[in-house]
Parts: sequence; C-alpha cells; structure tokens
Amino acid sequence: MKTKFFLGIIAIIVAVIGIVFVLSSENALVVHPKGIIANKELELIITNILLMLVIIIPTYILLFTIVWKYCIKNNPSNHDPHYTSSSKIQLMMWGLPTLIVIAMAIVTWKATHDLNPYKPIESDEKPLTIQVIAMDWKWLFIYPEQGIASLNELHIPERTPIHLQLTADGSPMNSFWIPQLSGQIYSMTGMSTQLHIMANGPGEYVGKAVEINGEGYADMTFLAKSTTIDEFNQWISKAKNSSHPLTEEAYKELVKHSINKSIILFSEVEKDLYPKVVHQYMYPTQPVL
Repeated sequence: MKTKFFLGIIAIIVAVIGIVFVLSSENALVVHPKGIIANKELELIITNILLMLVIIIPTYILLFTIVWKYCIKNNPSNHDPHYTSSSKIQLMMWGLPTLIVIAMAIVTWKATHDLNPYKPIESDEKPLTIQVIAMDWKWLFIYPEQGIASLNELHIPERTPIHLQLTADGSPMNSFWIPQLSGQIYSMTGMSTQLHIMANGPGEYVGKAVEINGEGYADMTFLAKSTTIDEFNQWISKAKNSSHPLTEEAYKELVKHSINKSIILFSEVEKDLYPKVVHQYMYPTQPVL
C-alpha cells in the first residue's frame, strides 16, 4: 500500500512537470500571446485555473491525508464506527465550491463582454478593415481601402486595430483562428461575422481553419504577418504591382475546390466582391457573380 501511495504522488509530480514543460514550448501558441486580445484571453484562462486550484489542491491534500491515516497507518483507534456526518465538513464541501463557481461566473461574464469579437479595439490609430473569405481549402484576404487582395497571407501593420469581416464561399462554414492574436470566429455562407485583433509588434504567426471540412482541412493554413507601417506600405505597393488581377472570372476559378498553400497577391479586386459573395447565398435565385 505504501508503495502505491508514493508512486501515486510521484506520478502527479511528473505530470505537473510534464505540463509545465509542454506549455513552456513556443509551439504552445495559446500561452504565448502576441496581441492584446490573446493576452486578455490568456489572463482569463489563468484566472479560472487559479480559482479551480483553490478547490483541487485542498481536495488532493485531504485525499492523501485520509489514505495515509486510515489505510496505510491502519490505526483502528482513529476509527469511529458511529460517525455519520459533520455539518462543518458538509458546509466546506458545498459552500467553498459554490463560492468558487460564483467567482468564476462573475469573472467570465465580465471578460466575455470585454472580449466580444464585435467590439472595436480602442486605439489612437485608424482601424484597418480586411474582408476574409474562407474557401475549400484556402483563405482570401481583401483590402477594400487599398484595392488589393492576397491568398493565404494576412499582412497587417503592428499596433493597429484590425477589423476583420468574415464569410465563406464554396464551403458551408469554417472557423478562423490565429492563436497568438485572437480567439476563433466562424465564417459562414450567406453571413458576415466580425473579429477585431491587434498585434503588439512585428512577427509571423500561424493562422488556421479549426472547423473540419474535408480532405484539405489540414493544409488550410495561412501566414499572419505583422510588420511596421513602412513595411506594410511596401507590401501594399508590391501587391499593386502584381500581375494577377482578381476579376470575376479569376475569382470563379479561385473558389473551386483545391488544396493550395501558395501565396498569391492580387493587384486589383472586382468591385464589391465581398458583399456579392455574401448576397449570392441570401438570394440564390438571383446570381450576383
């Protein structure tokens, strides 16, 4: 019994060390945020974990104490056969978890409203609007103010609020996620959802689809790149000099199912392309593309 007891303690210690080791890796993207929204989301996760540990740690301490006292030591003088219940223990068992759940509910309720994906980020910088279309199996990013677009590359300026408008075409729905910058938001045909993000500084981040949608799902990733304002303007100029205009015909070819991880820049974009894509599913008998 003693051997099993100590092996159990060692197993818990090893598990805790393993979790810490895994989370310390840069591959654990969620715990290495690079944007204001992702930072706040991580703070919420940590707060709720700490609140839960208020219950979990004492519970494990009591568990091992009882096992040691009544099983390993096996001291019959400590056993009361007429014992039934204790008001103090019942109050602790039900009262403390209730208080913790109330505290978690208040914290989560407030954070949920603060992190509403439709809520603009407060900043002195002018927001940049980018329209996102999820296809099978690629992402199209349209910059309406700049008149350009990019395939599988989201290029944004650092410390600038980004207003994303998202929909889907050729796929019923998908879910957009940049773990180090934001939470995930669904993009759906016939609908336009919103997401606000902002990068704290220059960097390259992994963007991905997190809605399983067929054979190309694993390859439906994109590069999210944050740069200085000057570098962003240089990228805009590079896109405008591209030999690929995004005409109506080019878009119809692009929306066909294909597994395509390459990055393509488009120098021009069909007028009102994004609303046309949304409306074609709202009024299916009236083709708009």
